[in-house]
Amino acid sequence: MYLAFKGIDFDKLFEELKKTNYLYAIGGSLIGIFIGSYFRALRWKYFLDPLKKGIHIKNLFSAIMVGYMMNALIPRSGEVSRPLLLAKKEDISRAATFGTIVVERIIDVLTMLIMFGFCLFLYREKISEAFGEYDIISIALYASIAILIVVVVMILMILNLEKTEVLIGKLTKKFLPKKYNEKIHDIFISLINGFLFIKYPKEYLKIFVLSVLIWGSYVLSAYVTMFAFKIDLSFLDANLVQTMMAFAMMIPLPGNSAGSFHFFGKTVLVSVFGIDPELAIGYVSVLHLLGLISLLIIGFYYSMKENIKLNQKLNQ
Repeated sequence: MYLAFKGIDFDKLFEELKKTNYLYAIGGSLIGIFIGSYFRALRWKYFLDPLKKGIHIKNLFSAIMVGYMMNALIPRSGEVSRPLLLAKKEDISRAATFGTIVVERIIDVLTMLIMFGFCLFLYREKISEAFGEYDIISIALYASIAILIVVVVMILMILNLEKTEVLIGKLTKKFLPKKYNEKIHDIFISLINGFLFIKYPKEYLKIFVLSVLIWGSYVLSAYVTMFAFKIDLSFLDANLVQTMMAFAMMIPLPGNSAGSFHFFGKTVLVSVFGIDPELAIGYVSVLHLLGLISLLIIGFYYSMKENIKLNQKLNQ
């Protein structure tokens, strides 16, 4: 936050905030949250189909919103609460459901890195100048290599599931006490089951299309919010802004990555596109704050709703 607001004229910032059209800002925020989360729920269904067919979209959507709320409060806690909530409601393996979240995160990061690679073709020199001291290009390259290695290993494990189970059994027996090795073995196998969608290549295209739509909804959210501040950039420019803010959100900070989000967003707007610093930080701050407030309100609504339903189910 200090780096993001360093050198900002707050009187000028408040003037920019007074001129903002908040209908556009709210509309942009809701596009990313509702449309993006709906596409995310659809994609999650394909990951979960090998575990249980016919899970209703509304159950997936509500679990996602509760997870987002938890992530906003406690970094990465939503990655645990979301699969736990759905697994309890649908009576499926918690470890396998958590495995689908791991899959989701891998695909999200791959999507972001692909988009970053696309941005490099258009803005390589400007990105290097803006973030040169952080060597963000090398970070993206190493992250891509690491994720590709993980993906290849998981594919090999899924396609050779029996051998994988034998190998895991040997490793747990060798390195873990007897009272723990069977339990850890079962959890690890269940976790791998979250990757079973790999065995259904006919779903790959749908998953790819939904991943593009998820990303597109986030870019559209950033783009529409620009109208609120009369920032004259193209949709492709908004894609770069969204990509850099997505990088920032990989840093697990409280308040939905508050601070890193502001710093990365402001830096790309100022250094790459020549936007006035006060206008840039105003845009990023409103985009972040509306997103955070919306996630907390919507997530709280669904958490209350799900708790009531779960209590009713337990009482029955």
